[in-house]
Amino acid sequence: MQQRIQSVDILRGITIAGMILVNNPGSDSVYAPLEHAEWIGLTPTDLVFPFFMFIMGITTYLSLRKFNFEWSWPCARKVLKRALLLWFIGLAIAWSIGFVRGLISPDHAALSLGERLWVSANTLDHIRILGVLPRLGICYGLASVVGLSVNHRFIPWLIALIFIGYYILLQVANGYAHDASNILAIVDDLILGHNHVYRWESPDPEGILSTLPALGHVLIGFCVGRVVMNLDNLNDKIERLFIYGAVLLMVGFLLSYACPISKKLWTPTFSLVSCGLGSLLLALLTWVIDKRQHRDASLRFVHVFGVNPLALYVLSDLLLIPLSMLPLVGGESFQSVAYGAMEPWLGAKAASLAWAVVYVLINWCFGYYLFKKKIYIKL
Repeated sequence: MQQRIQSVDILRGITIAGMILVNNPGSDSVYAPLEHAEWIGLTPTDLVFPFFMFIMGITTYLSLRKFNFEWSWPCARKVLKRALLLWFIGLAIAWSIGFVRGLISPDHAALSLGERLWVSANTLDHIRILGVLPRLGICYGLASVVGLSVNHRFIPWLIALIFIGYYILLQVANGYAHDASNILAIVDDLILGHNHVYRWESPDPEGILSTLPALGHVLIGFCVGRVVMNLDNLNDKIERLFIYGAVLLMVGFLLSYACPISKKLWTPTFSLVSCGLGSLLLALLTWVIDKRQHRDASLRFVHVFGVNPLALYVLSDLLLIPLSMLPLVGGESFQSVAYGAMEPWLGAKAASLAWAVVYVLINWCFGYYLFKKKIYIKL
């Protein structure tokens, strides 16, 4: 049991470290593999978030198994608390970053301190309601409801129903348009309001309708967890993970001729391909860690992220404020100063990557302290 959990922790740690790395470059100059696909397509960066959601499906199965997949007040309280906590932490981070941006904005320089504080704090009328953490909270909550309420044999059929319905919606309602005429953008604007969605792109990549296939994505992880984690033989676990991964990957790529792969739309083929790759990677890690008993510094490094994944992801967002936003002497942030010092020596893209690596290491230091103290923060 412990080895199995460690394999999942290692994969979870890889994804969190990857998310922090790709989300925090030193500048806009970034190597192509470290950028998201502009619209249709797939890059390595597009895989880190869906890998985490795939793992979340597996761990949701393991968590609910402790309650025998039956509703109870402790179970319902745990699910509701975690789902709402993830959502509200996401909102709190968005508010905090907006507050600091307001304080340091040149547009507010003529205001008094009290006026700046009031204007900066009063951002609820244009705060983004959805995002990465809210999506995690929503999908975790909905997947838990499905896992507790639906016969597990029928969950693959529910996933198929979600994917087929979403595919039809994209086909008939201008779902592939990269603008405000997309049905996803129309629904977000209608329900959330234009001021509460992602400002730099339309439709919102974590919008309302794309949450449906994201739920199917988590449920794939749930189903993989259900089958694989109930096997006693380690070789059988590895074999099943490899088979499921290969099948999902192959089916996803074959169907991509009719349904393009797109993270920003979270198309069904994107879920199939990314879950397939996630299952294959978990099979490899299970073989390396559990079967071969391999341990080295690289695994120990990502294990620090894996045991406190969401806490360190939240920390990485909060550290943006002192390191990347607040001006130092001279009006530049610590990030700008560090990048400016490295850029003449390394070049724009290499210096941008170097800062991202430094940022990962800064977060790792906090995580290592928690790891050594055996402090595990549950979010």
